[in-house]
Order: sequence, then structure tokens, then C-alpha cells
Amino acid sequence: MSRNSELQQQLRETSEAEIAAGLREHQLAVDRIKAGMERRRRRGLAATAPQLDFLAIGDSWFYYPLDDYGWPSAFNSAIVGPRQLRSMGTPPPLINSIAMYGQAMTAIMGLKNQETMKSLLENANGWLNQSTGLPDAFLVSGGGDDIAGDQFILYLDSKGGGGLDLARFQGALDSVAASYNALFDFRDEFAPTVPIFGHCYDYALPNGHGALWAGPWLRPSLDFAGDNYADDLLIVSDAIDRFHNMLSVLAATPTNLFTLVDSRGTLSRDTSPPLGWANELHPYFAGFHAVSKKFLAGLQAYFPGRI
Repeated sequence: MSRNSELQQQLRETSEAEIAAGLREHQLAVDRIKAGMERRRRRGLAATAPQLDFLAIGDSWFYYPLDDYGWPSAFNSAIVGPRQLRSMGTPPPLINSIAMYGQAMTAIMGLKNQETMKSLLENANGWLNQSTGLPDAFLVSGGGDDIAGDQFILYLDSKGGGGLDLARFQGALDSVAASYNALFDFRDEFAPTVPIFGHCYDYALPNGHGALWAGPWLRPSLDFAGDNYADDLLIVSDAIDRFHNMLSVLAATPTNLFTLVDSRGTLSRDTSPPLGWANELHPYFAGFHAVSKKFLAGLQAYFPGRI
């Protein structure tokens, strides 16, 4: 095994251990808060609504274990990390997360994750909401890994016309939409009426910079297709806008109970901190923080006075 493969394996094992530890810490926090609420009740004090409690699923925009320099970080710096959304709001929410970097939406809604989510949802004592025994909302980050990567070449015009091959790219979007619809069906069965919040990433920077474990995800395919960099920026922007539009259609269907956080335009399209891109697909900590604030605004609008 190469040194790079060893590092990737170590990072994966560390990440999986961190997620497992997070699940245990969430249960301890729920138990502690519920015990405090019970003490208040016994003392005859007025009950207060507990802080919101969310289930997060997704990819590296929810779980990014690297720092701004691309080295393994001691904490998750992505949107739902402890120094991001989990520390925002009055009061800040609890977030029970099984997100893992590198997951396509088809994997996020695959059998293994559905089994894990079902198990978490069936544990009514694992959530702060005592009236439902369920999370107050699902948070989801998914779809980017279905498109970016070696497979990105599939969605580029191979006949020299430049841009996306719209028919094939629509096929990819249809697959992602199918996964989101599977999430809505799963929610309807195991957590009826619980809302779902998602996002649409931002205008990625196809500059050939990868992360420790993977990448680059865009530049190799664009180079193979022979487009120039100015056109490449437009191609990626077009892909993100079409992804946003697909999610907007899902959000416009009332029965989906799906709120789309429009994260486009949050980041600057360069490599400069604080709001630039650390690599082709991921911002620096401050960029994730800025997107977390947009999630916070969406949650505050939906749950006024609760966060």
C-alpha cells in the first residue's frame, strides 16, 4: 500500500470513529438536557421548549475533516460542525450527524445509510422532541459527488461544441432527484411531517487543486474536453445553476416539506481566504461558516424563536 493510500485509510478510519463518537455524544447531550427539564418540572418551574435537534446526512460539505491547509483537522470544519451551525443560534441546535465525505446522493440514500437512519429514528429516547420522539428536521447535503469526479467527463459535450451535454447532464440530475425523492418517501414512512433542509453548493473553481484524499474532480475532465479556462468557469456555473433549478422544483412541491437554502454566490471565485476555495470543491473554514449562516437564516425563518 502506498503512503498516500495509507493516509487515506487512516483518515477514513479516524473519520468513522469520530462519527460514532458524535452519535454517542448526541445521546449523552439529549439525556442531560431531558434530565434538566425533568428537574425543572419537579420544582414547579415553567417548562421551556428545548433547543432544536436535527439529523444531518450528506457529504463533505457536512463533514470535512481537513483544515484550511489541507491537513487532517481535529474537528469537522464543514457546515454542521461544532464550530459552525452547531454553535450558531439562540440557543444553538443539537445535530446528530452521519454525514461522510465522498458520498454521492445515491450512497447517502443507499441501504446502509437508510438502515442507520431507521435505527436512529426508532429510538424515541434519542431525540429532544418528547412529543414526537423524532428530530425536528433533516439536514441534507448531497448531489455534488454524483457529478464531480472522473465521471464529470460524461456530462461534457464530446463533439467539440463546448459546454455541458444537456441530455446526459439531465440524466445525472434525474438520478440525484430520484435519491431526494427516496429521502422524502423515507421521511414520510419513518418521520412523518418532519421538514428537510438542503443546499445547492456554490460556483466551484475548476483550477486542478485537489484535497488530501481525492481530486481534482473537475479540471482533468475539462482538460480532456479541450475547453479554455474562461469557458470552464461558465460550464461549472451552468452545472450549479441547473442543479439549483432541479432542487427548486422539489422544494416547490408542498408535500416534500423541503426547504432549499440557496448557497450560490456565498463564496468568492478565487483561492483567497477567507471566502475563496481551498480546492476545487471545498471552501476554507470561513467559507463553510458563511454557508452555515445561510442555513441558520433558513432555520430561523421556519422555527421562529427556537434558534
